[in-house]
Amino acid sequence: FFLIRFLLSKSFLPGGSVELKAKRDHLSDSLVDSGCSNQVTDQLNQHPTTMQSRGLHRDDAERYLFVDQTYGGNNPVAQADWTAKRLVWVPSEKHGFEAASLKEERGDEVVVELAENGKRAVFSKDDVQKMNPPKFTKVEDMAELTCLNEASVLHNLKDRYYSGLIYTYSGLFCVVINPYKNLPIYTEQIVEMYRGKKRHEVPPHIYAISETAYRSMLQDREDQSILCTGESGAGKTENTKKVIQYLAHVASSHKVRKEHATPSSSSASLSYGELEQQLLQANPILEAFGNAKTVKNDNSSRFGKFIRINFDVSGYIVGANIETYLLEKSRAIRQAKDERTFHIFYQLLAGSGEHVKTDLLLESFDQYRFLSNRYLPIPGQQDREIYQETLESMNIMGFSHEEIMCMLRMVSAVLQFGNIVFRKERNTDQASMPDNTAAQKLCHLLGLNVTEFSRAILMPRIKVGRDYVQKAQTKEQADFAVEALAKALYERLFRWLVHRINRALDRTKRQGASFIGILDIAGFEIFELNSFEQLCINYTNEKLQQLFNHTMFVLEQE
Repeated sequence: FFLIRFLLSKSFLPGGSVELKAKRDHLSDSLVDSGCSNQVTDQLNQHPTTMQSRGLHRDDAERYLFVDQTYGGNNPVAQADWTAKRLVWVPSEKHGFEAASLKEERGDEVVVELAENGKRAVFSKDDVQKMNPPKFTKVEDMAELTCLNEASVLHNLKDRYYSGLIYTYSGLFCVVINPYKNLPIYTEQIVEMYRGKKRHEVPPHIYAISETAYRSMLQDREDQSILCTGESGAGKTENTKKVIQYLAHVASSHKVRKEHATPSSSSASLSYGELEQQLLQANPILEAFGNAKTVKNDNSSRFGKFIRINFDVSGYIVGANIETYLLEKSRAIRQAKDERTFHIFYQLLAGSGEHVKTDLLLESFDQYRFLSNRYLPIPGQQDREIYQETLESMNIMGFSHEEIMCMLRMVSAVLQFGNIVFRKERNTDQASMPDNTAAQKLCHLLGLNVTEFSRAILMPRIKVGRDYVQKAQTKEQADFAVEALAKALYERLFRWLVHRINRALDRTKRQGASFIGILDIAGFEIFELNSFEQLCINYTNEKLQQLFNHTMFVLEQE
C-alpha cells in the first residue's frame, strides 16, 4: 500500500511536496504506535459518506469510494457489546492481530478470551492493544481513531479493503492498497467529482491528492511535488499515471471539452489537447523500454523518474520534463528465473512484420542468449498488440519513422551482442572468435567494420607511456567486454529516448510559472540474484523512508 503525504510548508524536492510511501506487509516502519489519543473528533458525523448527500448520481463507482452506511457502526447494540466484552487486540500468528475479550489482569499479564474460537490465552500487557469503538469502523481518516495503534490501523485498512475501498487517509497522508484489478473510479465523471473540491468534501482518492497539490500551487504560488515509493507491485506507476491523467484533464489548455465531442464519443473518455495527449503517451513508451516482468510484478518499473509538469499563471499546462534515475541496465543481459528483460525486446520479436524482421536481422526468441528464459508470456497481455500501441504512442509523440527504426535497430543490436561466442585458445589464455556470424550481424546493425570491431574486442589498443600497444584478451575479458557494451548501448538508447520525449514536451515558447513534480522510483525488492542496480534501488528506498519519517514526525512537530 501507499502512504501519500501532503506537505505545504517543508519540501525535500523542489517546492512543497506530497509523499507516497508504500509497504505491503507491515506498518511498523512508517507509523508510530502512539497508544490512545485523547483527541476524539466528531467529524464522522459531520462528514456523511453517501452520494446523495453530495448530490451525486449512483453508479458502479459508489461501492469503491463510499462507506456503506448499513454496516451498523453506530448501532447501539454493537456499542454495548464492545463495552461489555472489553474487546482488545492481541497478537496472532495467522492474522497479525485478532480480537479478544479481556477477562482478567494478573500483574504484567492479562487473560483474554479469543473472539474467533472462544479459547482463553495469556498475554503480556505490552502485547495487548486497545480496540476502537464500533462507530470508527471503516473510518475514512485514521487520525480520527480514539486509539491509534498498529492493530487498529491494520484492521481499519483491511476492513475497508475487503469492502472495495482502496484509499484511506491517515492524517495528512493517505494509504492506497493495490486491488490487483481495474476499478471504475478513474472516469471523467469521477475526475469532475473531485475537481475544485476540498479534501473533506469527497472520499479518499489519488485525485484528491492531485487536486490539493494543484490548488496549493495556484493559491500559494509554490511548486509542489508528489513522491511515490514502495515495494515492487504496490501500484506506484499506476497511481503516477492517474495523477498525470487528472492534471492533464483539469489543467488542459485545450478548449474543446466533452460538450464539443462527437456523439459517438464514449462517456467515460477524457478530452485533451495535443500537449496533454503527448504527456499521457510518454508513459507507455517509457514502460516499454524501462519496465519488465519480475517475480512480484508483471509491469515493474526498473528505473526511477521525476516528471515535472509546468503550468502558466492561469494554471494551464505549458510543458513537461522527465528526469530518469537508476536504470537497471543489467537486466538487458541476464534475468533471474521466471523474469523477463525489458518489454520492448518481446514486443519487437512478437509484433514486428516480416519486412522489419528482415531489416533488423531478428530471429526467434530461443536464438538469443540474453533472453535467459526465452519467451515468457505475461498472463492477460499480448506483446504483439502492445507493440502496436507503443508505436502509436511514438507517433503521437512526434517520432519520425527513421527515429523509430533506429531505436529498434539498437534493441536488435543489444540482443546480437549476446550471441557473440568466444573460445579459449588451446595453448594460451588468449580469446578467439571462431565464428563471427553474430559479429557481422551486429556490425551491420551498428554500421561498423567487423574486422575493426573484432580486433577491438580481442586485441584492444592500450596506452603505455606515450605509445599504444595491443593487448590480447582472455575469454572472460572478452565476454565481459561485449556484455558491458550491450548494457552501455541500452542505457544510452534509454537516455536518448528520454531526451527525445522531453524535446516533444518542452514548450520553451511558453514559460511556466510553477510546476508539480511526480517522483516514481523503482520498488524495493530482494531477489535470489541481486544486481548492483537493485542494491542502489533498495538503498534509495530506505533513504526515502528515513526522509519520510523525519519529515512526518520531526519537522511536522516543530
